[in-house]
Amino acid sequence: FFQAEDGIRDIGVTGVQTCALPILYKREQTMKNGIVNELITAMKERIPKGQNLANSLADILYMGKEAVYRRLRGEVAFTIDEVALLSKKLGISIDQIIGNHLSNRVTFDMNLLHSPNTLESYYEIISRYQQIFDYVKGDDTTEVYTASNLLPFTLYSSYEYMSKFRLCRWIYQNGQMKTPNSLAEMQVEDRIVKAHNKLSESVKQCRKTYFIWDSNIFLSFVKEIKYFASLNLITEDDVAHLKDELYQLLSVMETLSVKGEFSEGRKVSFYLSNIDFEATYTYIEKQDYQVSLLRVYSINSMDSQSPQICQIQRNWIQSLKRHSTLISESGEAQRIEFLQKQRTVIDTL
Repeated sequence: FFQAEDGIRDIGVTGVQTCALPILYKREQTMKNGIVNELITAMKERIPKGQNLANSLADILYMGKEAVYRRLRGEVAFTIDEVALLSKKLGISIDQIIGNHLSNRVTFDMNLLHSPNTLESYYEIISRYQQIFDYVKGDDTTEVYTASNLLPFTLYSSYEYMSKFRLCRWIYQNGQMKTPNSLAEMQVEDRIVKAHNKLSESVKQCRKTYFIWDSNIFLSFVKEIKYFASLNLITEDDVAHLKDELYQLLSVMETLSVKGEFSEGRKVSFYLSNIDFEATYTYIEKQDYQVSLLRVYSINSMDSQSPQICQIQRNWIQSLKRHSTLISESGEAQRIEFLQKQRTVIDTL
């Protein structure tokens, strides 16, 4: 390298001494192309389904379509101002895209909330989950893995009282607005209810879904109901409704575990872990796309598309799977025992 630099300064020096410059240039160009390609992939994920990327960028950047296409083809570089505007409008983490191409460094998107309004922030979180499932649900190569020690919200988001309780609990923890004293009287915006229902349906449309659960998965939810009832933040009638919905959810889980699918061609597998794990991990993949999510701050998740992190997450979940018992379409004795254990927990309400 130093010889090459000396050679560049001395035009009389030629040959092998000047070879380092094109090697470095090629390496930098490869990294640059990788970053641009990843930026384009991220933009495709964030625009509405069925909408043309070039048209969307032309609207956001206020430029002609030919200028947009030159950038997409790599003939012209995106300016810093353009990238900043795209990041803001589409919610793309530039740190994560660049970090993925730096050695020994990975980045996580914390999905920090931008709105000071509690319900608006909640809607942002649900919309973020929905964007991911909208992107993967129609692909035949999609696989979703979740290892959870808590009831997955995606399974009960369409249940009125359970989803209200989750929202009520989050409002209480944030302390930014008055917590309702009755779930029955709690008014939830129609767009949030629709988002809950859409998320529930989207999860069921993925080609293959694997759940790995702690054997006491209903216990923490029931404990929280009891705690909020003791604070008079929910009524006895609310508790009765929650109890009824928990029974309904358990019945649905039993049906799904026997059938082994959400619908035709949409497989679902349930595993019971024989070892404890301390968090909720999710890994989603399809052809040319992968993302890892870690549950944080009650209902939010931080995620990473770093290949290294995704591989680690995938390996960890597969390790948990090896130490678990399959109870869908098999393991009938273990399935019956698990379901009875959860009924006993719900009975305590």
